[in-house]
Amino acid sequence: MKDVVLILGLALLLADSPGQTFGSLRSLSMPLGLFAAVQFAYLLMPVSDLPFYAKLVGLKMRLLYISGMLLGYRFVRGPIDVYRLSAVLAAAAIPVSLFGIYLFFQGPAALQAIGGSYSAIVHAPEGGWRVPGTFTSPGQYGLYLTFNAIITLTLLLVPNLTLRYRILLWSSLVLMALAILVSGSRAPMLLTLAGGAVVMLGIGTFGRLARMATLAYIVLAVGFATFGPGVEDRVGSIASMEHVDRFQRTYFGQMFVAKMFEAPFGLGLGAATIGARHFTEFGQVMLVESYFGVIAIETGVVGLATLLGWVAAILLYLNRAREVMRGSPSAPAWYGLAAFVLIIILLSPVGTALDSAPGNLYFWLSLGMAAKLYDLERFRRAAMLAPPGATA
Repeated sequence: MKDVVLILGLALLLADSPGQTFGSLRSLSMPLGLFAAVQFAYLLMPVSDLPFYAKLVGLKMRLLYISGMLLGYRFVRGPIDVYRLSAVLAAAAIPVSLFGIYLFFQGPAALQAIGGSYSAIVHAPEGGWRVPGTFTSPGQYGLYLTFNAIITLTLLLVPNLTLRYRILLWSSLVLMALAILVSGSRAPMLLTLAGGAVVMLGIGTFGRLARMATLAYIVLAVGFATFGPGVEDRVGSIASMEHVDRFQRTYFGQMFVAKMFEAPFGLGLGAATIGARHFTEFGQVMLVESYFGVIAIETGVVGLATLLGWVAAILLYLNRAREVMRGSPSAPAWYGLAAFVLIIILLSPVGTALDSAPGNLYFWLSLGMAAKLYDLERFRRAAMLAPPGATA
């Protein structure tokens, strides 16, 4: 459904604003264009014997969601649009967070009752159990909470908010923090704290950083008391050396580089795309916990080089924009969006957030909205420097 909505939104965008440019995003057109060209070429090349529909799924996962960047850019007419969207998402996150907490206490029966059939390991007060339903995938659910927690935090930094809005935002943020504790994955805790720190340090609100740290401590204390020793042990084990060993076994022990050397020109689109399994025989699709690995295995050295090219271009772009956004009235929103983009890029060598929902859509939307805030700030400063009486 989200793919249909995205395609319709893109069609309406192109029909409503023909000929309009996308400002500073043009600097990303070359690296992204090269990446897209390689992906299209591999769709047509007879590299593998996978069904054509499986290859189409691979192409969709690589390219369709990039259009979210254009939608995000055109959606933002001013900072107020970002603030309103953040408020809507914060409100929507309240029932989602409550449902996650509810599942923590109810166990697998809660999702089995509504027809869930896919299972994943999830923690509960009594220990761990398998719960059906991709909603509780620790990675996807945790990334949803991370994104919404960061943008809710940025909205709280906007001055002159009404008391009603502050109550809504704080309630949402606290519930998301509690839901993160029970999501079954440690990564969202660290990523949310890191994203919040990037925002605070970026806008220079060190006093607020201390207050946020105090609030985080209180939320953790309440969470430990409410959710039992399972959550407390998981949080306390974040600094354990066990994770270093696990990281080496699961990621460095399955390095995609070796497979890429075996087939330097790739195995073809869909060969490592999870969604392509619906059109293939069991075992035809490789399971790779790395977006870099997915690209390298499917499109070889050429595909990996184009991926590294647009990743580097985005990092350089954000660094340039940071110099302009520092001190801007919309700096909190920009830093929140940029922080999430950086988080997804950081995860890409060891995870597939860019190849699955909601990370792929949130990533490109965040980049597009951040780019528009950057362009609006440049226009605002140019207007301030223009001589009196000058016309645009």
